[in-house]
Amino acid sequence: MQAEYLHHRSTVHTLPEKRQNAQTAVDNLKNWHSAVHEVTQWPGYEVLPLWSLDNQAKKLGFGKIFYKDESQRFGRKLGSFKALGAPYTVFMLLADAVEKVTGARPTAAQLRAGEFKHITERVTVCVATDGNQGRGLAHAAATFHCRCVVYIHGHVSPGRKEAMETYGAIVIRIDGEYEASVKRAKEDGRMNGWHFVSSTSWTDFQDPLPRHVMNAYMVMVEEAIAAVPDLSKITHVFMQGGVGSIAAAVFMGIALRLGEQNLPRFVMVEPSEADCLYQSASTGVPTPSSGTLHTIMAGLACREVSPAAWKLLEWLCTDYVAIPDAWAVDAMKALADGNNDTPIVCGESAAGGYATVLKAASDPELKAKLGLDENSQILLFGCEGATDPEIYQKLVGVSATEVFERQKQSAL
Repeated sequence: MQAEYLHHRSTVHTLPEKRQNAQTAVDNLKNWHSAVHEVTQWPGYEVLPLWSLDNQAKKLGFGKIFYKDESQRFGRKLGSFKALGAPYTVFMLLADAVEKVTGARPTAAQLRAGEFKHITERVTVCVATDGNQGRGLAHAAATFHCRCVVYIHGHVSPGRKEAMETYGAIVIRIDGEYEASVKRAKEDGRMNGWHFVSSTSWTDFQDPLPRHVMNAYMVMVEEAIAAVPDLSKITHVFMQGGVGSIAAAVFMGIALRLGEQNLPRFVMVEPSEADCLYQSASTGVPTPSSGTLHTIMAGLACREVSPAAWKLLEWLCTDYVAIPDAWAVDAMKALADGNNDTPIVCGESAAGGYATVLKAASDPELKAKLGLDENSQILLFGCEGATDPEIYQKLVGVSATEVFERQKQSAL
């Protein structure tokens, strides 16, 4: 009988040659502190919670489960870690444009106030997205007064399309998959002099825009590290896949903090129908997924890995797991219920980590493959909330608003 999941245990992580292969990318990304400082000064910024799911950990037979909750990053309307990368990148891009004309570098407050709108409104940013990156970019363009064009593929929900349009972005739906929308966005950007804002890098993050995106994501990582009681006791870190960029940032941030001699297992989780990272790990070279890309985990529906992120993942990632959609739905429901812990709003693309932990508790083979036991201390990154409230309610059976209200009451 064929297993409903796929698992690959890396045999090359932490090898010196893999570390060396990742060195240029690490060097280009390791100075993220100025980005973190900038974002944490913005209006609406607040440190988001790291929930300790003690009752669920006990029930499932694990030591500790920590969940980093990004469901209200800069408000529920944005509601994902993508509200960090694109806005910071747009700020840096526009600050460069203003400085080039005026000779003085503006602050974020000046850009928000529209003091240099006569310069910034001539700048256009673009991206291809499954939803969250486009929403973050559209919000940033509206906030800092520039133009925004977003490309989406056929599987992006109408609700996510509309959410981008409410910020004033031009949203273009194309035939084909995510990678086709990337190709179209990059080509239109090249021809029109637009700026393509994405975390995907083909040059080890030497280009400033993907580097800015990745640096701003470290706000989430720094908050998590600060909130974990003892980072050195974490045995497992679970991250969701996609092209691999955010997982690479999370794993790298923790590795640089701990040092290579004391690393947890870094576990990558993807949809079965969009498993480019699992396939790449299995073959030893970047390999496209052969799946349909049809998955409720829309933000992870990517055919190919980010070349630069892959170098970091080869160095650090220990396990790759591809899971069916049903696991994600079970995890969303369990987190919303709370099971005597804090109820959590977890979006489809954020559910993979807890989904795998939940399944491992009742599947001895998966549990053994991942090295999980009663002493395991697990760190999960829930990178989005209900970014399409209608889909969330359909899958979970209750509205995100109701779950947030129960969360608020549980904290009293």
